Amino acid sequence: MTTTNEIKGHIVFDCDGTLISSQEGIIKGIQQLMGEVLKRDVPRDEVVEKYTADMFELGKRFGLDISDETIRETILNRWIEISNQDQLKYILFDGIKELLVKLSAAGYRLYVWTARDRMSTLAILRSLDAAKYFYEFRCLDDTIPKPHPKGLEEMLSEYDKKKVFVIGDSLTDLQGAREYRVKSIAALWCGHVNEESLDEVGADFKAKKPADCFEIIEREIKS
Repeated sequence: MTTTNEIKGHIVFDCDGTLISSQEGIIKGIQQLMGEVLKRDVPRDEVVEKYTADMFELGKRFGLDISDETIRETILNRWIEISNQDQLKYILFDGIKELLVKLSAAGYRLYVWTARDRMSTLAILRSLDAAKYFYEFRCLDDTIPKPHPKGLEEMLSEYDKKKVFVIGDSLTDLQGAREYRVKSIAALWCGHVNEESLDEVGADFKAKKPADCFEIIEREIKS
């Protein structure tokens, strides 16, 4: 068991698009969700065009009044139900398992900070034999959603921010890291990542593949 004094650093991972490949499952789920809420067919192209990891911002992009608490609750609760459907399958990105093993062996403590609900996050990561690598989780239904850094604060407030890295593929991941004043690594290995939009937020580092993260972290921790 790693003690506090032995912890080399704290590495926070986003889930969808960073740990797990879930793009098509998410698109299908959003098609179903928005189709039910809007009571019309929602084509795949429309979901891709309007997609964001922030479920309430997504609702706004589809023309919903997300200031209405009833609508907000409907979106959140129904998305949790849909995202737990068996037909929405997930896999770990190539190189992720190796990265988790390597970081853990090197003395880093790992976390998950996600816009997905806790039930499906744990179920998916357990099914992929990956949940065991993570010390703590903050999910959609645990805390204030991204990009608000409350989830990071709840997990990491007692630790030196110079030893914290957030790895994610979305604007909300990088914005949250910046607001919490910790280093961020843009995960560019997911096919739907818009590198130009991430550049606007200003990630501290970029990783084309999971293995790059270990090199970046090790270099920066030692410097």
